[in-house]
Amino acid sequence: MLKLKVELCRHLPEHEAELVLLHVFRTMHPHLKSFSDLKILQPISTPEIRLTALEIARARENGVPLQHLIGVQFFFEHEYAVNASTLVPRPETEVLVQEALNYLREKKAERAFTIAELGIGSGVIIGEILSHFKNARAHASEVSPGALDLARRNLLGILGKDFEQRIEFHTPPDASVGFEIFLNAAPFDLIVSNPPYLSTTDEISPEVTHHEPHLALFPVHSGKHENPNYFYENFLTHARKILASDGVVFFEIPNNRAEVLRERFLKSGFRDTRLIPDLTGRPRVLQARF
Repeated sequence: MLKLKVELCRHLPEHEAELVLLHVFRTMHPHLKSFSDLKILQPISTPEIRLTALEIARARENGVPLQHLIGVQFFFEHEYAVNASTLVPRPETEVLVQEALNYLREKKAERAFTIAELGIGSGVIIGEILSHFKNARAHASEVSPGALDLARRNLLGILGKDFEQRIEFHTPPDASVGFEIFLNAAPFDLIVSNPPYLSTTDEISPEVTHHEPHLALFPVHSGKHENPNYFYENFLTHARKILASDGVVFFEIPNNRAEVLRERFLKSGFRDTRLIPDLTGRPRVLQARF
């Protein structure tokens, strides 16, 4: 195994080489959870395993996200299945989840409460919140059939076979439909979302633009001009109808437009707003209450 790791490190950074090794050996030993487990077990590398590992390494060298190649990503407290249908879960989104959980704990959310999420993606945000609060019920929208299938698979693994009793899924007729899809189920105590917010003029790595779904990156709307703030503005249009008077919203936001978005929320009647930094110190989450 050590020899194969050295070979992989000629193509990949060491931490990625370790993830590839863990992935290929888990086909024989599904109980493996970490590279440390793999080192303890010291399994024998076969020619087939070596070939598979090197194929993954070469695809990674060509820019394919590692998570798409190994099919999983650890996020917050659970391992999630990932594929090309959804964004790869990122550490900055863990900030949104942590802040939402902190808020709920401070509120001592012991009574039943409701959550809405626009764009469930792979299910990481709603999955983590529901796993911590058994009394929560949720509504989630998703326009991509592939993403919705993946979210169902992940929620089944994390919440168990009865997960659909705790969450109702909404499928928009097109990608321009926003928070209006929740009007009939409103109001909600908590709204969370990492919506599409990129602009085509933003600096984006080729790995992202070539391999991640554009529906999850760039807002699609009915206007003539690009509007990367489309879903934030859509929320503000419906906020009074879908958010409970004592409710709270957590949005992941682009750091380069954070203050602009905060000002728009203030002008729309939100009097309690907070910008929360990510691990690099840049504003990444907007918390707002009426």
